[in-house]
Amino acid sequence: MMKLFLFLKLFVVLLILRRNPANMFSFFKKITVSKGELRPSIYDYNVKKLDGTTVPMSTYKNKVLLIVNSASKCGLTRKHVDQLNELHDRLNERGLEILSFPTSQFLNQEFPNTCDISSFNEKNKVKYNFFAPIEVNGENTHELFKFLKANCDSMHDMNGQLENIGWNFGKFLVNKSGNVVSYFSPRTYPLDIEKNITELL
Repeated sequence: MMKLFLFLKLFVVLLILRRNPANMFSFFKKITVSKGELRPSIYDYNVKKLDGTTVPMSTYKNKVLLIVNSASKCGLTRKHVDQLNELHDRLNERGLEILSFPTSQFLNQEFPNTCDISSFNEKNKVKYNFFAPIEVNGENTHELFKFLKANCDSMHDMNGQLENIGWNFGKFLVNKSGNVVSYFSPRTYPLDIEKNITELL
């Protein structure tokens, strides 16, 4: 399974190079973000739902947040959707909010339009919060994800640049005060971090 995962990552590199070599470096280029570029709090940002409605992050004050970059057509999707739904069922009433942000940055594994994403979510009975597609790496990284990376120690390299999210289903855990507590890789499944979440509720 790990060999297949590494092969897919290599394949996406070759695909980008073939389509447009110049995009290779903007996509994988690490970025540097100064504190002055960031808003003081995660609650100062706005995000958009699939229907285009703007949602202030302040909506989620005093909640524990699990913020995920997702894709509908990834090999990791089925297990993640099932386990995220399970976490929602068990912990939402205790104060957990799951926020999923689709992206096409990894092998174009997300549908190109929001109608298809919505249909996929309905078919798979997604229960948690779902938002409009964004970019999570490179120069066009969404402002919220810049904030998440900048405020997570494990997402800084030795040169002070922000690390790239490696694939679909990276996960940031945020406590009730809006502080980024941890980042979990795509290979860490949601139920594997249930204890980390419950300790913050």
